[in-house]
Amino acid sequence: MIAPEFSVSVPRLLAGLGLLAGVCGQAGGCELCTVYAAEHGPRVRAGVTWMPGRSSAPVPGTHKATSSVALDGSAPPIWTPAPESRFYGGVEYLHWWVKDAPLAIPLVTTGPIASTHHGLLGNPMITASDTTILYGAPFGAAKGGDDSQAFPGLSGTRLTFGYSIGRDSRFAIEASGFALQQQSAGYESRGDSSGNPVLGIPVNNSLAYQVGPMIIPPGEDSLPYSLPASPLRARADGIITGGVKIANDIRLWGAELNGVISLNRKPSWELSGLVGLRYLDLAESLNLTTQIQGITGPYAGQYGEAKDRFSTHNRFFGGTLGLRGRYSSGRLSVDMGARVALGVSEEVQDVAGGYYSVNFAAPYDTGAEGVFAQPANEGRTSSSRFAVVPEVQLKIGYALTPRLRLTLGYDFLYYSNVLRPSEQIDRNVPKGQTFRQASPVISTVTPSRKFETTDFFAHGFSLGMELRF
Repeated sequence: MIAPEFSVSVPRLLAGLGLLAGVCGQAGGCELCTVYAAEHGPRVRAGVTWMPGRSSAPVPGTHKATSSVALDGSAPPIWTPAPESRFYGGVEYLHWWVKDAPLAIPLVTTGPIASTHHGLLGNPMITASDTTILYGAPFGAAKGGDDSQAFPGLSGTRLTFGYSIGRDSRFAIEASGFALQQQSAGYESRGDSSGNPVLGIPVNNSLAYQVGPMIIPPGEDSLPYSLPASPLRARADGIITGGVKIANDIRLWGAELNGVISLNRKPSWELSGLVGLRYLDLAESLNLTTQIQGITGPYAGQYGEAKDRFSTHNRFFGGTLGLRGRYSSGRLSVDMGARVALGVSEEVQDVAGGYYSVNFAAPYDTGAEGVFAQPANEGRTSSSRFAVVPEVQLKIGYALTPRLRLTLGYDFLYYSNVLRPSEQIDRNVPKGQTFRQASPVISTVTPSRKFETTDFFAHGFSLGMELRF
């Protein structure tokens, strides 16, 4: 229950009742009244303040002013200790960037039919320098290529909740968690109805296969999905067209539980230590979809679609040690923190592929074969490895009230050991297995199942508010 504050001018009230002479029991007034009158004038104020809930010890150096209105209409301030704040929390908007997705191999190429067939990257009959890599890593003499895929900035949120322990608030338990939106980036292209431009997915054919009377030897090759009619083509003439779509998806979130201890506290600054547990979750995937359609010649009426999915999931579990400091001057404050977590990174990769076709010459219209995802490397692989996750933070704050603070910050987070999808792709594939162009025995050797690790980082800005209650 909350009762109102009031302040009464005792001399005026008692004089009105004719009882002034008997208040102190002294004709000349008590010593307290005499001292007060000498400093503040010939009147005495009595103030009563009721606070909600139980009383609590004051935080040293912290007070608040409350207004008290007397019967004469004046309103002098009465300074009373502010209640101690045990609970605190915060919410922040995050805008972070993450390390680019690595592109370990060339994925889409183009080139003139006369010298590159359909964007091949080289063999004794091909001029690889005429090939241009449209998407994927650089390779040999071919032009173009990029070894990474950038993601747009990721929006997210971070929540923090803590509880101070002890009358001097030197200990606290603090929980925090953040999540970033799932983000996607990639590449898409399609040929037109005339089969232009020339487009293909370059591979290194690992097994010889036969199509009709023609034997396709091992070596650099390509799966075309857009080709115009041309008498220079090695196989049957006719227009084919189609498209390719590549999507890299990423999702990142994490949580912490820490004990906080104040190591050194001064009026304008404080240094605290952190000990606790940390969890981090990074999931990514590379999805490749190809479509091919016959327009004229022997390909008319044919259609096929193949899909690959390389996905990775990294989960970190570890213990945290860190330091955090705050310097305050008036309403402004600066927080700096650094901590490192040591633990285990559980790494999982999943590879899956498949196709379906219509009116193809092969006897199978569906199968588990994609382009780079084949029976030899499909399935799940996992491992656990040691990892380090350090993080540094800088935050500037402005106190709107003693309990409410606005913050602007910057974070940098590093993860030492992760799997990322495109680095798990082996471009040495039995090309004849895609769409079952021929009928060799399905390879259980190539492509190989890779398990390549690298590092990862995320960084960005935060805007939020903190509340003590």
